Amino acid sequence: MKKILLISFEYPTGKTYCGGVGQIVKQCRKALTSLGYEVYVLISSEFQKKYPVKLLLPDGSLLSYSNFWAFQNQYDWHGFNYVIQHFVNLTEELKKLKKVRKHRPKIIYHFHSILRREKDSGFKTLNHFLFNQEKMIDIADKIVCPSKYEYDNFMRYFPYFGEKVSIIENTIETFPIQKEKIQDIKIQHGINKNDIVSIYVGRLEKIKGAEILIQNIPKVLNRHKNLKIFIIGKTLERNLHRQLMKIKRRFPRQVFCMRYLEKEILFQYFYLSDIYINTSLSESFSLTTHESALCNNALLLNSLPVFEKFKNAALFFSHPDTNGNGFISRYEALIRNRELRKELSHKASRIAKDFLFKNSLQESVSDFFKIV
Repeated sequence: MKKILLISFEYPTGKTYCGGVGQIVKQCRKALTSLGYEVYVLISSEFQKKYPVKLLLPDGSLLSYSNFWAFQNQYDWHGFNYVIQHFVNLTEELKKLKKVRKHRPKIIYHFHSILRREKDSGFKTLNHFLFNQEKMIDIADKIVCPSKYEYDNFMRYFPYFGEKVSIIENTIETFPIQKEKIQDIKIQHGINKNDIVSIYVGRLEKIKGAEILIQNIPKVLNRHKNLKIFIIGKTLERNLHRQLMKIKRRFPRQVFCMRYLEKEILFQYFYLSDIYINTSLSESFSLTTHESALCNNALLLNSLPVFEKFKNAALFFSHPDTNGNGFISRYEALIRNRELRKELSHKASRIAKDFLFKNSLQESVSDFFKIV
């Protein structure tokens, strides 16, 4: 049985925040296991080997090591057939591994966004992240892109490495509706029959457009007393968190904040919501947009090229506001117009269902490993 080591900075191993990357690593682990591989996940967000790491074993148990060396003493790189990097740390170790001519594992870089694109768009992408990603592109034997959109960006920035690249499009993990749980959530948060529920899922930071949300929702909440909004995600910028807590104190019965929800529970919040909000300024795919669409939410999205598939099935806002298409005007259009919400949610749901029907991560992974 061939052995695979996945490397990630996050993974849903307990009741702590885990973003889209960790969710995709989980899906990849599941697909690879189903194909008969023995899969391990090395979890480390650090760039120096002296920090603790965790290892998820094939049987689902979790080991903790005081540092990277302790892990390597027990699991040498050469014990694996493939090493799949989902982050940009440990590049020097992988570079050394690449220099070994015989009997080394193949190195695959499965990236989740082009950091050069983000840097060129004006985001404060850390230089060591940027440089390490470009090292990983050079080191890797094969490279995996998460979407057609990001593949096009990769070819624009790194055409020299085009022969290494394959697309394995991200997929959606689904959970069924639980009506009793939804009723409990409604009682817990005082949601009444005529209330309109909206939901934002994402980190509280500028690249996710959280500033747009926080600046504008007080005006909307003031005008729509039957509006409730759930904001779910961890805080990375203290100033934004302070502003959000101020809004929560001002609208205690309308604004609800949670750092983390288990995926199955998050889906119940999607099912009970009417409007899903994505203010992000940069996305490669957006799992939560597809998931909320699948759960019949009307989508309010920032005008990003990656959302082209929802072109006629969502309301898009411009930031800054142009031609009256700003965040508030688009949001209020959905709040006031039930028929518009219904029409858009049906269209978005069909698109998400069609995507899910056509997308098979296990099949894509199987095809990929035939050419590695």
